[in-house]
Amino acid sequence: MTEQISLDDSSYEGLYERAVARLKEQAPWWTHQEVSDPGITLIEMWATLVDMQSYYLDQIQEAHYRKYLKLLGVDEDEGECATAWVFLDGVTKACAVPCGTKLCAEEMIFETQEEVKLTPNRLIAFYPEGNRNRITVMNIFRKSRFALQQNQEEVLFSFVLKDMVEAGEKLCLYVLLDERRKRNPAGQDFCMAQLAWEYRTQDGWKEANILRDDTRGLLYSGIVCLQPAFAGIHSTENGYIMRCRIKAGAYDVLPVLYKIYLNAIQVVQKNTLCCEETAEIPIEGGRVELKSYLAKTGSLQVLCEEGESTWRDITADCTMEPPITALRKERFLVVPDIKGKDNDAMTARIKIICTAEGTVEEYLPCPVTGVSSQRISLPWENLMRNSVELMLCGGGGIYRMYRRTQAGEERYANAWHWQEGKNVIVLGDGRHGDIPEPSGDGLRLTSLVLWEAEKGNISIGRITRWEKPELFPGILCTNHLAGSGGRKAKKPSEQFNEISKVLRKVNRMVTHEDVKTLVKETPGLLIQDVKAEWRAGTVAVTIFPAVPLKNKDCRQKYEKEVAMYLEKFRLAGSRIEVTCDCGQSMDAVGTGHDVCDCGQSADVVDAECDVWI
Repeated sequence: MTEQISLDDSSYEGLYERAVARLKEQAPWWTHQEVSDPGITLIEMWATLVDMQSYYLDQIQEAHYRKYLKLLGVDEDEGECATAWVFLDGVTKACAVPCGTKLCAEEMIFETQEEVKLTPNRLIAFYPEGNRNRITVMNIFRKSRFALQQNQEEVLFSFVLKDMVEAGEKLCLYVLLDERRKRNPAGQDFCMAQLAWEYRTQDGWKEANILRDDTRGLLYSGIVCLQPAFAGIHSTENGYIMRCRIKAGAYDVLPVLYKIYLNAIQVVQKNTLCCEETAEIPIEGGRVELKSYLAKTGSLQVLCEEGESTWRDITADCTMEPPITALRKERFLVVPDIKGKDNDAMTARIKIICTAEGTVEEYLPCPVTGVSSQRISLPWENLMRNSVELMLCGGGGIYRMYRRTQAGEERYANAWHWQEGKNVIVLGDGRHGDIPEPSGDGLRLTSLVLWEAEKGNISIGRITRWEKPELFPGILCTNHLAGSGGRKAKKPSEQFNEISKVLRKVNRMVTHEDVKTLVKETPGLLIQDVKAEWRAGTVAVTIFPAVPLKNKDCRQKYEKEVAMYLEKFRLAGSRIEVTCDCGQSMDAVGTGHDVCDCGQSADVVDAECDVWI
């Protein structure tokens, strides 16, 4: 990428001196050249104006960077929402927290991102395998620290639940680990060691199915969701015992455990005012259960699909149950016989627009005049622009979906775009989208989210209540762990500068030092040294982990992760070969300081021996 060049580096002093010097050639009779002369004042003025003009010619405005990002196919950055973990206490019976449920940190709104099942079960005991003394309290405020160790059965730790987990029932645990040890961010599929979560049965220990593991094998704090396949042993005195065991692979550094917690929910700092649900129902109508928190608690508008991107309002024909309460956790929508459909159709598709109570009047209805490029200003500064979707009413209760496009694109039917740098919707102008027909109450937002970006970070630590506490009586919510991730939107120039660094790096794997630098940046790996060399179109890479690896599977995982990461930097026509050395760094190998437990030095130990200590 080219560096910014200066179109004109002339200064005010240079311009002034050049103009005065030319007076002797063009006006030799002009002898009075003091600052008091009106002509000299004009020269000073023009020198100032030319200096200002050359300065602005050299500037690249944010509008230019927006165009550059568009050429690269990159959307403008909207920042990031702050996230936090909320732990729930006082759960006396099994219940569900719907997706989008709102919790409050003073006036800041946080929302759940998925439906979470709460359980009255609780942890009554825990013991690491290196210390068989049963620990009856794991207090998150004290952050008890358990440096895990392995016994002969490769067991890391065990814990006891008060109630039994039935066969086929899901058990979700939040595992809090020490993440301060240096480790590159691991990919979603990275797992250092394969773990088995087991429970005791009449026939011995059985392995539970792992439905979800956000910890990536106890590398990071997160949710582990388990499902026993058979009935386990449970007694009033000893409870329901489970354990975590290393089944295959190995850790470069054993995990350090702080806490195991039930009933944990991850929340994101935002406030959804409008969202939509879709459902397929029989042509003769039917009963639909509403899923999201906003659908269960807010106002509804129901539309039936008539054709491609065309929907008919059938809200008046539907029967809606009242919003949910603490005693009634479900809400249903009854849809009548769908008329106007083809005789061959067996099902109909409906769209349910769910709106937070009290916000409908803020933006509905909004008149559409039919004027080319009509601009509609939305009344929120903290609008998440990528979330907005809208429909326009063409009269007779018929709505048409309008897709979002970028200003300057070729014509699309039913298109709209954002006015540059503002929360203003610009409808079609006949070239960039059709001009909508006039409608007195035409505009309908089907998705709308507000947020405060980095402000969520300062509110973490005070998520103490539900938006509607009456829906979750007796359940207390607290976030003991610090949240993170919230930040303001980046300016287009900042975003472009970051992208330009990446663009310069693509296909840069040329020299040995380039390869070494890239390998050490591989996500999820602790690498101390790298050896790289070119061999007839093949780059041969040997990696030396920071901690010697015992297991062959673990070494193969290292090799696979490095090869996958280097692939995007590979030069056309070249190949990559990666091998993992089971010893330590190149400098350390052969010094005699690294010893296998068979007593031989590292430089003479047999290649088959992989039990380094």
